[in-house]
Amino acid sequence: MPHLIQQLSAHRALGGLRTGLAGCSLPAATLREGPARDDGPGAAWLVFLCPAHSEDLPAWPAAATHPDGGSMPCGTVLDYRTAEQQLQSHADLWLTTLTGVDPQSLGYVWSDVLDQADRVLLARVEEARADGEDSPLQNMLAVMGLACRAAAEGDLEVAATSMAHCETLAQSLT
Repeated sequence: MPHLIQQLSAHRALGGLRTGLAGCSLPAATLREGPARDDGPGAAWLVFLCPAHSEDLPAWPAAATHPDGGSMPCGTVLDYRTAEQQLQSHADLWLTTLTGVDPQSLGYVWSDVLDQADRVLLARVEEARADGEDSPLQNMLAVMGLACRAAAEGDLEVAATSMAHCETLAQSLT
């Protein structure tokens, strides 16, 4: 019998691995199943939550909730969406808030979106440097640069993977 994760993902390849809750190292007690993928069977994403975060985040959209015996750390997200959908998720969750760059205003051309976001981050780092301060955003610049290069080359999978790392860094800013 297939494992629950295999059943919920409909045996699809994993598209991305994210850390939705940086800082919580408790084992998961709950597995939330995201909505079904648009292009076939299986969940769009799965998130593992400890008891506290399972109660604190009741608004996370979930098709179903399943018990979990600590198979993953709290906040682990297994993402089965396309790279474009993952990039949109990053924009919705943190990138637009952090940089002010709205993908819609750039026609969802991800190379342009990420390039503009990179420029905003670089300007903020340089501004802080001019004021004699270190910016926590400087840690994000190298990975953001990789995402920009990958998107410019049409490799949105690498761009989405890089953005997942940036997401983890962005969580440390709040």
